Amino acid sequence: MIRQIRLPFKLKRPVLACGADLKGAFALARGREAFLIDGFGDLSDPDNFAEYERAVKKYQKRLGIKPQIIACDLHPGYFSTRLAHEYTKYDIRNTIYEIQHHEAHIASAIVDNDIKGKVIGIAFDGTGYGSDGNIWGGEFFTGGLKKFKRAAHLEYIPMPGGEMAIKEPWRMAVSYLYHSFGKIDAAPILKKRWREKDVAVMKAMIDKKINSPLTSSVGRLFDAVGSLVLAKDRVSKEAELPIELEGLVSGTGCGSYKFDIRPGCEGLIAETGGIIRDIVKDLSGKIDTAVISRKFHDTIADLILGVSSKLRKKFKLRQVVLSGGVFQNKYLAARAAEILRASKFKVYIHSGIPTNDSGIPIGQIAIAGLSSIKREGIYA
Repeated sequence: MIRQIRLPFKLKRPVLACGADLKGAFALARGREAFLIDGFGDLSDPDNFAEYERAVKKYQKRLGIKPQIIACDLHPGYFSTRLAHEYTKYDIRNTIYEIQHHEAHIASAIVDNDIKGKVIGIAFDGTGYGSDGNIWGGEFFTGGLKKFKRAAHLEYIPMPGGEMAIKEPWRMAVSYLYHSFGKIDAAPILKKRWREKDVAVMKAMIDKKINSPLTSSVGRLFDAVGSLVLAKDRVSKEAELPIELEGLVSGTGCGSYKFDIRPGCEGLIAETGGIIRDIVKDLSGKIDTAVISRKFHDTIADLILGVSSKLRKKFKLRQVVLSGGVFQNKYLAARAAEILRASKFKVYIHSGIPTNDSGIPIGQIAIAGLSSIKREGIYA
């Protein structure tokens, strides 16, 4: 699929933005025009990547765009990033910009809505390589296309098994339980879920930091809660448990769960231990899963409002941008927007550019293109 997008700024040099990997997409841009081409699927699949690579070459010829700026994701292992670096080998005059994944999400939403001025940018998704080497996905930024500051994030939780924890979300459930309670057998209802030796392996991996990268991902929090509430250990599709959780949402006036927001070394940290402890309490009390799902979704919306309110007070900002794959969850996006607007925030969501990783290339164009102009002394 190809989308033609009008940029709210003029590029001095043409740009190729290579996107991310899970949802293969790229964009070409010149002047005020950008063309977003997506639908290539996971680029780790050789056939998908081959089709993606052919399309990058084909559309350069079709659109008559010879890029001089190459933008890509910060993740060094992405196939799209490797392709971007190949272009600098072909022509040393090409300049490459590696863009942090979640900053690109927020930039894409700013372009989508032609936002003027600084924003509070909220990027919630499953995976993105952070500038500190950890796996991000629950991020709050302040700033604009010229510069973003990571001002808050969800607390880091180990992912035992790395990417295996995505396919086997029970691993994240164990990690969150261990983090929240200091032990796994926090409630009788959970004791029969997993074999003791399997849990012992997860605990050992976490304690010894063996293949257990840290993540602030909201997607992984949804996986953990989905595994607990739906009693499912493995998935076969992306976002399978979060989608099922959203489908369960029911009831009114159910309340929400506890969470804390505390200062960290480089910004605010939203602590999720109270959420997990309260969910376990509800499960033990045999509260209906539809009610638990509603309370959990409302809690994440409350967390968004709580952090945004603190950032508004500190940075004097009232424009809020929601971006990232988690906001494909229609209930969460609507609920968050509703309570933010009720608290006098001006809220922006995606309309013409996808909120998931398919929209990443447009954000990469915005950041790389304007960074290039600034470097050349044209952008104040």
